[in-house]
Amino acid sequence: LPLFQGISRDDLLRMIERARFNFVSVETGELITEQGKSASQLIYALSGTFQLTQSVSDAFRVTEILDAPFIFEPECLFGKSLTWRHTLQATVDAQLLNISKSEVVGHLMDFYTFRLSFLCYLSCHADHLHVETHFLNRQLSLSETMILFLSKYLISPTGSKTFYIGMNHLAQYLSTSRLSVSKCLNDLQREGLVR
Repeated sequence: LPLFQGISRDDLLRMIERARFNFVSVETGELITEQGKSASQLIYALSGTFQLTQSVSDAFRVTEILDAPFIFEPECLFGKSLTWRHTLQATVDAQLLNISKSEVVGHLMDFYTFRLSFLCYLSCHADHLHVETHFLNRQLSLSETMILFLSKYLISPTGSKTFYIGMNHLAQYLSTSRLSVSKCLNDLQREGLVR
């Protein structure tokens, strides 16, 4: 499990003694969290498949399908915005492990390996958010710009992704014409990168 990798058996047993681990079964179609709601717990997807949906605007929505295991947006527990960025829903019967924020802060952060893993996760997440800074030294093609723009809204590089956005809106986001976006999407489709 993310954040628990590298933890010794003794430390794990001490964590279990001190912190409350809430194992939950969810049914197909069950809503687990909603975008904009208060992030008050760590959510580990232990088994199952999940749909994550982010409404960026009225005209732009992204849906991803992810298979467990994964941890759901732990960065939302701390920082400026303490709300979920995605809606999480089970697409099949699934198992979760929930740990409240108070348990994380009051008990789990006492363990050096957990704290270090959490900081590493946050660092990787921050790097992903600022991926466009890696390309400042060169001019990008429209297809590279589009892929970079769309990838900013993804949680995982694997799994099915669906972007609900009109070409006019996508052209506005990319500061180009609708015709250029149409040609670019056709090129990406020929390359097998979009359907």
